[in-house]
Amino acid sequence: MALQWLILAYAVAAEAAIAILLTIPSPKLLKNRLVSLVSLILQPALFIVPFAGFQLLDIYWKSEHRLMCTSEICTAAERDRYEKS
Repeated sequence: MALQWLILAYAVAAEAAIAILLTIPSPKLLKNRLVSLVSLILQPALFIVPFAGFQLLDIYWKSEHRLMCTSEICTAAERDRYEKS
């Protein structure tokens, strides 16, 4: 699960860096070239948004269905529930 968080953190960091680069004041020619470069990079990377959404849903599912014991010793039913998830 840590790898999923790491991938999501890199995706968010890249999006934040792009947003900062596109919003800072700069000459029009530089901004036009930067926008075209970003669009060229993002076109093949359109799978990132659905992938990030899938990863978030997977993390949520795993946290909702993790092994939770009601006492110090897990019962057989609780272990079965954990193994099925």
